[in-house]
This record gives sequence, C-alpha cells and structure tokens, in this order.
Amino acid sequence: MTSQIIRSFQLFDSSLPLGGFNYSYGVEEAYYQGYDIKSFIRSIFKNVIERGDIPLARMAFRDPYDANKLALASKLTREIRDATVNMGRSLAMLGICKDEFVERVRKGEKGAYPIVVARCCVSLGIEEEICLSGLAYSELAQMVFSAVRLGALDFQEGQRFLFEVSGEVSLSESFEPFSPVLDVLSIKHETREPKVFMS
Repeated sequence: MTSQIIRSFQLFDSSLPLGGFNYSYGVEEAYYQGYDIKSFIRSIFKNVIERGDIPLARMAFRDPYDANKLALASKLTREIRDATVNMGRSLAMLGICKDEFVERVRKGEKGAYPIVVARCCVSLGIEEEICLSGLAYSELAQMVFSAVRLGALDFQEGQRFLFEVSGEVSLSESFEPFSPVLDVLSIKHETREPKVFMS
C-alpha cells in the first residue's frame, strides 16, 4: 500500500513533465476579461472537473475506449481538446505504466489526460478513489498555479485557496460537465496574442 501512495504522489506531482504549465484551462482569458479568478476557478472545478474529468476517469477504470470517446467529444474547443490530448500523450510517453490503452496513446492514438491517468493508476495498482482524488487535486492546482503566474493571486493566497477548495471535493459519478463560459473564453483565447498559456 505504501508504494501505491508514493507512486500516486509522483503521478500527480506538478513537476511531472506533462507540459501542464502551458495550459491554464481558461484562467488566462478569464483574468484578462476581468472575471473574479477565485470564483472562476471554483466554477470550472465544480462544473468541468468534478462533473466531467472525474466521472470520465472513473469510467476508464472499466472501459478506457468508451470513456476516451466521450472525453474527446466533450472538449468542445480546439484549445481545451489539444490540452487534454497533449497531456495524455506526455504521460503515456513517460513509460511508467504498462497498459494496452496507454501503449496505443504512446504510439500515436489520441488519449484524453483523465483517461490515461486512470489507466496508469490501474497499471500501478493505485486504488480508484486515490486516483480520482489525485486527478482532482492536480487539475485544481494547475488552474491555481496559472492564476499565480498571471499575478491574479499571490503565492500565499493561491495556497490558501487551493487548501480551501480541495477540502470541498466531491468525486462525482454522474457525467454532466457544463460550462458555456469556459467554451466562450476558450474561443476568444485562441486568437489572443500575445498570451502566456496555450489555453
């Protein structure tokens, strides 16, 4: 059990070279448009991660192929879809897990990040709830760290906010992501120049 926990720490560590620092998942455009960043991050976390990526990862423990189709179809803008595919590919390329689906992603098939994460957890013997919790934390942290890089939050405020929101996590089973605001902001961000993040 100890090795599973330590491996989960590695899998969800922000220093894992997945390119996640390149993506803000709408935080950059929300900041430039004058949104309250904390409210925006909380909304995306509740409506897209908890109700989208977490249920998708849960599905992928049993059927990664159907879960992946649903994941790619649910990412409506090019930026958000590219982000999940690029991070999924980067994780697969690390070669830290042995799984048929992950191997196919490593060879060039498109695999959404939450699905690749789930299959790595299966391969590494990481329990489902630990995996889903780690995914929730890592995606929340990615948005918070993006806000810190933009100067929307300072480091201490970012850590306090991360602590606060991570204490509210619900590992939903129902797949029902909904955030038209994110879709609109993502489309606007696609043509923004210059920009710090790719999403």
